[in-house]
Amino acid sequence: MATLQLNEKLMRFALFKGMGHEELARLVTGTKLDFVKLPERSEALRAGDRTDSLLLLLDGRLQVTTSSADTQYSITEYVEPPFIIEPERLFGLHQASKRTFTASTPASLIAISKVEVARLCTEFMAFRLNMLNLIATKAQQFSDAIWSTTPASLSQCIARFVASRCISRHGTKVVTILMERLAAEVNDSRLDVSRALRAMQDEGIVQLARGKITIPDLDRLMQYAK
Repeated sequence: MATLQLNEKLMRFALFKGMGHEELARLVTGTKLDFVKLPERSEALRAGDRTDSLLLLLDGRLQVTTSSADTQYSITEYVEPPFIIEPERLFGLHQASKRTFTASTPASLIAISKVEVARLCTEFMAFRLNMLNLIATKAQQFSDAIWSTTPASLSQCIARFVASRCISRHGTKVVTILMERLAAEVNDSRLDVSRALRAMQDEGIVQLARGKITIPDLDRLMQYAK
């Protein structure tokens, strides 16, 4: 990839915010960047894999699947560039991926080893601050979610159950879950949950199938549940 084209793509990532063209060019030429081409349906990272590199999605689209600890339900969503795959998992107590990332179209990524990331944090203040901001934002979002106001309705409970488990609150989400398990997760009866979901389906908010709930637009579900 031409240097100018690569620099333009990298400038779209929050990780390189505040870096001038010359500084970014120095970073690129002095850093070992591994370019990864993924055919459609191939995996970029599987849940449980050790995260030894920081992965940046340059082109294409990834399907992201996150499963519960007991693997009894999962949520699938989609991400597009510029997207950084789980930067919070590169360091810390748990250095393994929580999610499985699969190319839903041919995709291109850059992999930067953990050693190189540590060096970049030392040599480039902007990179270091951006990395800290990414990780701090993740921590704050988790903390804020725990202390947020209790949902006032069942539809709000369902919407928060989905949103709190997603990478992004935008776009299509597919929840693979049995009705009994969803009822247990939102602390309500199966009948009430079924009624709430049917009302959402009547409004075009969700699409129901056996063991699966498709949400075409999570933003719309969040607005509906207010």
